[in-house]
Amino acid sequence: MLENTDNDLPKASEDNVSEQTSKPTTKSNDDTVDDDQAVDSIAANKKEDVNDTASEVDNTKEDEIGEVVTEDNKADGDLATEIKEVTEEVPEEAVEGAVEGAVEVDSKITTVEKEQFENMELKELVAFFATTIQNESVQHIKPTVDMLASVFGQKLASLAKEKKEAFIASGENPDAFYFNPPEKKEFASLLRRYKSDRGTYYKSLEEKQQKNLAYRLQLIEELKGLINVEQEINIAYNQFKDLQNRWKESGQVPRMEANNIWKTYHHHVGHFYDFLHLNRELRELDFKFNLEQKLKICEQAEELASMEDISKAFRRLQTLHKKWKDELGPVDKDHSEQVWERFSEATKIIHDKRRYFIKNQEEVFEANLIKKQAILTQIKDLLEDDFNDKTNIHNISKTYDGLRESFFAVGRVPAKKRDDLWIDFKQKARLFSKKRNQFYKNLKKVYAGNVAKRKELIERANVLKTETNFRETTPKIIELQKEWKTLGPVSRKDHNQLWTRFRASCNEYFELMDASRNKASNEEEENLIQKTAILENIKNSIGAKDSDDKLDIDALVEKWNSIGRIPKNRLSIVQEFSRAVEQAYKASGLSKNEITQKSYKNKLNSMRDDDDTMRREIQSLNRRVDEIKQEVIQLETNLQFFGKNQESNPIVIKVRKDIAQHQERIDQLLEKKRLVKKLQKG
Repeated sequence: MLENTDNDLPKASEDNVSEQTSKPTTKSNDDTVDDDQAVDSIAANKKEDVNDTASEVDNTKEDEIGEVVTEDNKADGDLATEIKEVTEEVPEEAVEGAVEGAVEVDSKITTVEKEQFENMELKELVAFFATTIQNESVQHIKPTVDMLASVFGQKLASLAKEKKEAFIASGENPDAFYFNPPEKKEFASLLRRYKSDRGTYYKSLEEKQQKNLAYRLQLIEELKGLINVEQEINIAYNQFKDLQNRWKESGQVPRMEANNIWKTYHHHVGHFYDFLHLNRELRELDFKFNLEQKLKICEQAEELASMEDISKAFRRLQTLHKKWKDELGPVDKDHSEQVWERFSEATKIIHDKRRYFIKNQEEVFEANLIKKQAILTQIKDLLEDDFNDKTNIHNISKTYDGLRESFFAVGRVPAKKRDDLWIDFKQKARLFSKKRNQFYKNLKKVYAGNVAKRKELIERANVLKTETNFRETTPKIIELQKEWKTLGPVSRKDHNQLWTRFRASCNEYFELMDASRNKASNEEEENLIQKTAILENIKNSIGAKDSDDKLDIDALVEKWNSIGRIPKNRLSIVQEFSRAVEQAYKASGLSKNEITQKSYKNKLNSMRDDDDTMRREIQSLNRRVDEIKQEVIQLETNLQFFGKNQESNPIVIKVRKDIAQHQERIDQLLEKKRLVKKLQKG
């Protein structure tokens, strides 16, 4: 039965958590609900009190609108009445919908809109109003319309006052003054259109909810028809799961009907599960899934209980209650009461905090004011120091972003302090942006100077790259390379372009120098013949299947390294030999890491008597280290665009992983460089 398998109750309202929904439904067998009476009782149930969530949304501008209407009664006549009717109108459907999806009126956004509207002329306000009605959903624009009406009324009253004072100053009779600009008529027309569209929307919403109610009643009848039907149990269970999905997708019903229809539905769900007692495995699987999901909901509700913004926590709680009652079925008897008590306790905490907030709003607002003022003090302290080339702009930006998020996370403050507090925050935000922008401008100047220095080195390298006096020119090229490393940073784009040009000039010089030395001696030619024979021997052994044909690769490598130099125009054989040795190691069953270690050890041994090769290897390692460091700098720069609360962002996680991999690669290259230098010193 439902009483023994499910503790789900309708979505908790503010006033019935502790008295009604905080404990599971219980009744004896004598109190079994009659099916037809349960369904018929839906239409007879009185409508519940309207939830006050929608009034929270709309009341934020109530006093301000009242003031505007008072002023407009003197100057605008019917327009003031239009404004008052629109701003005071709160359809029952709107209030009802607000229980599950109320739109939060963010004081910060409202302040920004007010500043935006105050900077507009009457024609601009009318145009903005028309565009808003045309492009935005009518159920979402009430805060904007209220603010528009307020500012328009104030501006119209102010303009009328100015015109009247000018009219009287010119010597005219005050009673003859008449002021009726075309914008007034246009604005009033838009207000009437908005009111009409809004009424049409909520009427349509009510009709849709009535259709959803009829559809859910039909589903209940269908559910009753599944019980005691002579058919295979698996077929009945699949039909039931399909019915559950259709129930979840059926949409909202009128709030006054929601409680009874939900109870009736779950009453028959309990009967159906009793009907499935012959196939307990399916039932237990469903119970297990429902328990897991409800435990997750309990965890989410407990997290909401610790939220500072109680209004937001309350709205999210409504969503959890809807999921609990509409999307999930019962759990087993052993966990039923326990899991509901846990959810109910978290719900009660949120409602208690909300009641306290409603009763002590002024105290809460004053406490929030103190918190925000403390945050502004921290921002002020952060901005006292100048931003210079020694400033860690990343850490400062990260700290500022954290303070900014904390400022917005704190709830509302007293209305009389709100504007001054917001102005103070904006001033500090502008100052921070100004100082940070100036820092980056100065950084660009530094980059520009470093770019000029690098271009100068490139020009000097271009002059030297065609010199044939290698004994005198080579030290100069090496000195240019050393000087390049001492230059300050530049942007990643400029670095890649300039480095490519500089490296090309240096490589061109060294290729010219190598070409002049490629006249091989008879000894080098003989060494080439011997190394070619070793290479062919290793290649032939790679595909050998007979164990007798396997060679001692290490011995061959050692013999290769002992042979000596070969003509420089045939150095490509060294790379071919390295690839063949790696394939031979792989064929012998060595791991990738072991192959890498052996290959580089062999490479070092081959450099032992070749100073030019060791020099080029060190240059190559330094170049690769510099390139990877630039990539790390770019990745760390990218992280600055994310706040401190975005550490779980997949992009941030990937960037940090890439930085760690790059750093590991740098360490490996530096270790190789150390080994080469050790070999170079003998």
